[in-house]
Amino acid sequence: MTWLTWRIERVKVLVGAALVLIAAAVLLTLNVNGPVTMTGARVALTLGPPAFAVVVAVFWGAPLVAREYEQRTHLVLWSQDRPATRWLALRVAHLLLPVVVLMFVVNVVARLTLDRMRGTAIQAMPDYDLWLPLQLATVIAGFALGVLVGVLTRNVVLSMGITLVAYAALRLYVGVIARPHLLPPLRLLDKVRPLDVMFVAGGYLDRDGNELAASAVQSVCVGEHPVIAAQDQCLVAHGIVRSFVDIQPASRLTDLRLVEFGGYAVLAIALLAAAWLVLRRRETTR
Repeated sequence: MTWLTWRIERVKVLVGAALVLIAAAVLLTLNVNGPVTMTGARVALTLGPPAFAVVVAVFWGAPLVAREYEQRTHLVLWSQDRPATRWLALRVAHLLLPVVVLMFVVNVVARLTLDRMRGTAIQAMPDYDLWLPLQLATVIAGFALGVLVGVLTRNVVLSMGITLVAYAALRLYVGVIARPHLLPPLRLLDKVRPLDVMFVAGGYLDRDGNELAASAVQSVCVGEHPVIAAQDQCLVAHGIVRSFVDIQPASRLTDLRLVEFGGYAVLAIALLAAAWLVLRRRETTR
């Protein structure tokens, strides 16, 4: 990071580093042997890395270009000798270094905490989201989204708000809706869902193989027949012959991570390229 970039961005870098170190100190000294502290550690590992990515997207990426437009410092910073596109490329490169370093620290702390949780008698949480390349791709994609939104809006507060909403929606959509379907799921018939798998969907099949939602079927039979044997007879009487569970087995989790990593990586490159092209177009029309 150059001296000028450090002078401008040092506050956000130091604040981000301080927050990461405080969180690391709390997690690494937390006693995870009890159910209450285990729950706290689970919440921290679930929300901590995404929260760091949100901070980078909203407070690092969104104001990067928007601040220069809002304060009109772009009139001094950008000229024929120092074009805006070159300025953007250098500033992004300089800021991505501390982002990667801090994300690496977050990942190491999360891994150490997870290992401590697995050493207890209480069941630990899965580690799908703690794969370092995927975490780096998500945080860089958020940073790139903030940069593009700042370029388009040229307003700091507006760009931060739009980035927060858009990035949160993106992470929720990918993590909850899209992730189980990144690869074709495996269907199990008349079996209980195994442990250590990613659940995709479940329900029942009629004689023609049509899928029926579990909630609809249970509302017909379970409420009317408390005895399990009677429930089975009710299901057959309504033409429901089999149950199914769609899963992503543990053997596919690495492939799912690679697909998701590739998606975030392509998105980050596309967003940064779009921001660069918008600035270049403004330069040519100025």
